[in-house]
Amino acid sequence: MDTPPAPPPQAEKSSRWIAAVAVVIVFLLLGELWRRIGQASQLGQLERRLDVQVTALSSESAALATEIAQARSDEAVARWARSEAKMALPGEVLVQPVTPASPAPAVAAEDALPPAPPNWRIWWEWLWGEG
Repeated sequence: MDTPPAPPPQAEKSSRWIAAVAVVIVFLLLGELWRRIGQASQLGQLERRLDVQVTALSSESAALATEIAQARSDEAVARWARSEAKMALPGEVLVQPVTPASPAPAVAAEDALPPAPPNWRIWWEWLWGEG
């Protein structure tokens, strides 16, 4: 049996280059795949956080819609008109207590005290005693 002839040295060199390029391409593809897997994981976490926020905002929106509907009811409008706007129904009399603008006049306390002595008299008694 004959042994196959050895490949020329040029063909062996080009096959090594092709293998090296193929290995580099595989590593680049694996790196890109790993990066995309990481992005998918981050997007999944973001989606879960946004789902929680959407749920919270939906319940808040429903509560606000209920509050708006209650505020627009006839009973709420009537309650506001009586308490805040000071309105009365026809046939009713609105009684609103009023605080006095100024305090009641005080009893003249000056009349109860004896009149103050003049200043010269105070100085005289201070310098030379009772006189």
